[in-house]
Amino acid sequence: MSESEEITMGAQAAEEGTARRTIAVIDGNSLMHRAYHAIMQPMTAPDGRSTNALFGFFNMFIKMVETFHPDGIICAFDKGKPKVRMEKLPQYKAQRPPMDDALHEQFPMVKDLLHVLDVPVCELEGWEGDDILGTLARRGEAAGYEMLLFTGDRDMYQLATEHVKIVSTKKGVSEVQIMTPESVDDLYHGITPDLVPDFYGLKGDTSDNIPGVPGIGPKKAAALIVKYGNLDEVIAHADEVKGKMGENLRAHVDDALLSREIATIRTDAPIDIELSDAKFPTFDPAEVTKAFSALGFTGLTGRLTRLGGSAPRVMAAGERNAAADSVTAAVPAAPAVIAVPKPFEADAAAAALKDAVRAGTWLGCAVEEDPSAGTLFSQGFTLWVSVADDVLLRFAGDAANAALRLAFAEGHVAAGDVKALFHRLSPVDSSLPETMAAGSVVPDRIFDVGVAAYLLESDRSSFEVRGLAEQFLSSALPEEDAAPAAAVEAVASRLLVPVLAQRLANDGSADVMDKIEMPLLPVLAQMERVGLSVDPAILARQSAELGVEIDQMASDIHAMAGEDFNIDSPQQLSHILFDVRKLPTFGMKRTKRGFYSTNAKVLADLAQTDELVAKVLEYRERAKIKSTYLDALPALIRGDHRIHTTFNQTVAATGRLSSSDPNLQNIPTRSELGHRVRTAFTVPEGSVFLACDYSQIELRLLAHLSGDEHLIAAFNEGADFHAATAARVFGVPVEEVTPQLRSRAKAVNFGIVYGQQAYGLATSLKIPRAEAQQMIDRYFEAYPGVRAYLDQSVAFAHEHGFAITMYGRKRHIREFQQRNKQLVAFGERTAMNHPMQGTAADIIKIAMVRVEKRLAEEGLKSKLVLQIHDELDLEVPVDEIDAASTLVKETMEGVAQLKVPLIAEVSSGATWADAK
Repeated sequence: MSESEEITMGAQAAEEGTARRTIAVIDGNSLMHRAYHAIMQPMTAPDGRSTNALFGFFNMFIKMVETFHPDGIICAFDKGKPKVRMEKLPQYKAQRPPMDDALHEQFPMVKDLLHVLDVPVCELEGWEGDDILGTLARRGEAAGYEMLLFTGDRDMYQLATEHVKIVSTKKGVSEVQIMTPESVDDLYHGITPDLVPDFYGLKGDTSDNIPGVPGIGPKKAAALIVKYGNLDEVIAHADEVKGKMGENLRAHVDDALLSREIATIRTDAPIDIELSDAKFPTFDPAEVTKAFSALGFTGLTGRLTRLGGSAPRVMAAGERNAAADSVTAAVPAAPAVIAVPKPFEADAAAAALKDAVRAGTWLGCAVEEDPSAGTLFSQGFTLWVSVADDVLLRFAGDAANAALRLAFAEGHVAAGDVKALFHRLSPVDSSLPETMAAGSVVPDRIFDVGVAAYLLESDRSSFEVRGLAEQFLSSALPEEDAAPAAAVEAVASRLLVPVLAQRLANDGSADVMDKIEMPLLPVLAQMERVGLSVDPAILARQSAELGVEIDQMASDIHAMAGEDFNIDSPQQLSHILFDVRKLPTFGMKRTKRGFYSTNAKVLADLAQTDELVAKVLEYRERAKIKSTYLDALPALIRGDHRIHTTFNQTVAATGRLSSSDPNLQNIPTRSELGHRVRTAFTVPEGSVFLACDYSQIELRLLAHLSGDEHLIAAFNEGADFHAATAARVFGVPVEEVTPQLRSRAKAVNFGIVYGQQAYGLATSLKIPRAEAQQMIDRYFEAYPGVRAYLDQSVAFAHEHGFAITMYGRKRHIREFQQRNKQLVAFGERTAMNHPMQGTAADIIKIAMVRVEKRLAEEGLKSKLVLQIHDELDLEVPVDEIDAASTLVKETMEGVAQLKVPLIAEVSSGATWADAK
């Protein structure tokens, strides 16, 4: 069908009032770039090619189809340099850095996958995708179509009309905004779509190197155009514009007109595509399944095939991509589509649950909150339990509590967050009744799917069940409003158990799950319920005292600056430092708002030579302590007059636990301010706060793992390890090691553990880089076994794709599959430090489980209350202090048998501060 025929048919459709077909046109370059930068964690196909941009792009593609249900889809891409615009403006887009290799290699792949989906790809040598979208938009509108343009570029807003809508990606590729002529007008305060090029003519576009008029930003540009009507009229009345803005306008008339021309989307691209051929879906589900499964997109495969109106077929093991077999072989097949059957309730549900418990099947559990939770009308929570593909149970009110208690007491419970689920029976506020104690939970009968996925991919940004189901199950999920979210989560949790369990076994990570993480989970639940005693009066007094100090510091800073300003405003502080005090800005970049950054690193560097900046840093530290802890902690005190942090098993990629709400790990450990905050963490009368801390555990692990005889001897001799290192590195007797030399040796010791290079050491010690490199070289001469071990660790990781701890905790290093040298270097540092950091994390977790077990076995009332890095903290009755100290020290030191002593140091006091 010719273009003229399509236009004629469109006019007839408009006259007859028939429904207009919807065509979606995707700006391929824009969406691929957004997807690549939105999904930062490396993702790779079985053959090693990067796939993160593809994953984000097709997630957006699926969401677009599910939301807008277009009748046809076309995807446009740039091809070659934008010839027409570069001829008129040679610097057009010239400032943009080269595309990352990892993104570049995904463009041919996305086009191949679009071909498999039978989506036309449109590109034209010398033309930009924007112009293809513009041409298709105008052609489609004239032919009677509703046109949807999917892009992240705001200059496309000029194309918006009644029948052309811009679907603009806002956050990564997950959130979109529908731009119509009215919303464009609202956004730009009077700028209608046809005036968008005029708007860009004045304000320019730094991302594309379009100059505009200097000094005229978005607000001024909009005001001028609204006042005079368009750019031509603004120029005609340029003499009326006063001040510097008027001068710039009159001096840059040609720049404004050229900028408008460059910013104008062309609608005359000579493309031969026929809109009537753009139909969706017309793909072959089998081909789609084959192509996307080959890249490891099992979750996407199910969702895509569902778009075609057919359920995805689960491939037999022999049909799978050979490269993927090592990961997916023997993984039980999930159903083609996740079904959410009509639930059993009341007596029928109770009977079915008892049968499932007796049968020993995994129970997928999830909670649906009561909308009236926290009010007098709250009926408690609703519990959903999936026991089989066609059996779903629903319990509400008291029945939900009883069902959950039975599930944990006698069944096998799987959930996205087992600990949070268990707190329904054992609330974190210990003033609330507990219907089941954490100590009675059997680790072999719980399976946290989030923790399982974390062990397979510890640097994921999210471990929500829905996302895990999309990745690991070759099944389509129901529409988000088709079934209660908790019901879907319960079903997906159950289905994920065999899949993730098999993947853990294939990966060699099953022991870490079964012997470390799941036994630890009930211990953490118990610690969260116990909480920490806090004295709000101490917090209030400290807040008032620190407030006086902060006010005085602010006055001092204002006096030094010679004027009052808002110290908390980065822009105003930047003005004082760089405009008023003329501090050096060499090598610094301006922020998007046009001022120099005043972030912590910038200020730390400047503070070395400027007293005012040093004062600002002190002010910031005090203000942060006051707002984050002294003022915020009282609101977190529960009904039992205690604070209850949350311990997270799936946040730190190293394997360490993290703390949140409140984050107690971020209280400065060695500063006077941190000590102040810790004095507010008290214990009840008749008890003491006991702290037991591993001494230099990561360095001891380095000695053990490297087998370096000199490093081992330094620890076994029991001398000052950092002084001994200083003696060997700097070639002086131990007795002549000065505090400065010891400090430098200490920095090198810990820097080596973290894979630090010369630049990092030079920065931390504030010494020349060459001197730092010389220190590192001396260190490796003194401890040659360490150099050999670290090189071996990097080589192992390059060969196998992961680093591993003594206990089998793997950290997969996908950065090695990138071409970016900085990413590869980061991966190599990870390969060096994970065996130490990860093993230290394993050891402290094992120690927590054993300490809790021994306390129970010996009938002690002492309780674990906190874990911070390599430290365990307990609340101990005074009459148990000797027994508890011995028990904790012996247990912690007995976790591992190393080539050097594993030392745990015990101390105690009336507060957390006193115990340290």
